[in-house]
Amino acid sequence: MYNPAMHLHQVIQSKVNVWREAGYPSPDYPAVAEILEYATIPLDDGGVQLRTLRAAQLRALETYWYLRLVEGTPHIFDLYQRCYPRTNDLLTALGLDIPAIKDFVLDEGKAALWDKIRSDAAFVKRHRLESVHETLTLDYPSYILALAMGAGKTMLIGAIIASEFALALEYHPDGAGPFIQNALVFAPGLTILESLRELAQIDTAQIIPPRLHRALDASYKLIFTQDGQRDLPVIRGSRYNLIVSNTEKIRIQARPARAGKLTEMQYRLKLEQAREEANLRLLAIASLPNLGVFSDEAHHTYGKDVGKQLKR
Repeated sequence: MYNPAMHLHQVIQSKVNVWREAGYPSPDYPAVAEILEYATIPLDDGGVQLRTLRAAQLRALETYWYLRLVEGTPHIFDLYQRCYPRTNDLLTALGLDIPAIKDFVLDEGKAALWDKIRSDAAFVKRHRLESVHETLTLDYPSYILALAMGAGKTMLIGAIIASEFALALEYHPDGAGPFIQNALVFAPGLTILESLRELAQIDTAQIIPPRLHRALDASYKLIFTQDGQRDLPVIRGSRYNLIVSNTEKIRIQARPARAGKLTEMQYRLKLEQAREEANLRLLAIASLPNLGVFSDEAHHTYGKDVGKQLKR
């Protein structure tokens, strides 16, 4: 399976193909195989028909669960090291196959190179290693599942959340375990209405097999933020909430009220009210255990330059 000429996504895809052919084995969480196999309907001629997910959505869902359960949700740098065990191949895969970097590794070793990229800004800038620096310094695993326009990314988000909730209910109904038990979906601006409509129309019974769906159907709650609400309409500390919001309604910092024609006292009251509302929403989010955060239409949510950042 190891092929140094393959890009990382190709290596992962080859591993996912082997996992699929073996029946999606997961000793600790075998129900994941039930979910993934339920996505297709066996035909009399030996073939299969897709149930509700499109081929691209199912491939992405398989990849997601392969990374989560087989690889153990590794940091992206750890994933590179697993897929490219030879030093030269790893450097090539990371875009570090240049004479200056190879000479550094020969003189100082790989560990010294990783430390240099993490801590030496001048070194990073000189060799244009910003993307590798970001990869090495992130404190958490960071993956991007890229689907073509029109392939149904919102539907994929819904399928991921439904399967996370179903596995949490199956194996850790007490609230422990590694699975997402709450989800916050950010949708930019007015597209929140479109995202909400798509998520509300998802028939989870076509994604989760009946044995697992009964518990999900009894627990699953779809919530969306509305204009004029000071707080998030969610029970503090509860589980299995799918909240759809936009960045305008949930802010890390309170948006200052504009002074305009307000008196100084009125302005201070408005500012305090904005801070109180932001704090209420953040407290609601912070109270939700095992929270997964998704960004629908991320290129709109994070501005025009996000495409350039992703291409790095």
